[in-house]
Amino acid sequence: MCIRVATIDDVYEISFLGKKTFDQSFGDLFEDRKDLTDYLDRTFSVEKLKGSIINSHNVYWLPYYGNAVVGYAKIQLNSPSEFIESTKSCKLQKIYVLKEYLSQGIGAQLNQLIYDKAISNNSQYIWLSVLKSNEKAVRFYERNLYTITGEHLFSIGKEYFDFWVMSKKL
Repeated sequence: MCIRVATIDDVYEISFLGKKTFDQSFGDLFEDRKDLTDYLDRTFSVEKLKGSIINSHNVYWLPYYGNAVVGYAKIQLNSPSEFIESTKSCKLQKIYVLKEYLSQGIGAQLNQLIYDKAISNNSQYIWLSVLKSNEKAVRFYERNLYTITGEHLFSIGKEYFDFWVMSKKL
């Protein structure tokens, strides 16, 4: 397995992976499939991802298992949170791995790269939002020394989701 930083040339791959991994992880939570597909089309549009990937505050990584890209991760540098006192913080925005590659240590390796990038950016904290009902993800972040520092709601279409905000002092 290897992991590399993504470039603008990877936006189609990230778009595909974003839609597929989000659907695999959360698709069953939607009563109206159109709410999900509208969100996926909007959030993972190639044009939106192009703007995101060229933004100097964002870094994406792509993990490969053999020759196949099996997920992606994203950190947003210099991203304060209302739940953290320091303005020198960054947001772990996404770690997604295709379902068939979960439990292979890929998430842990992506998490380490994100942590290293946050340190090299002189951040004092790293934070994230995680769905409260996603117990496996919550346990993953707790094992990596994140603690719950807040909570918030997020809506997609007609659905409302409860999230924990978790953070880690660097």
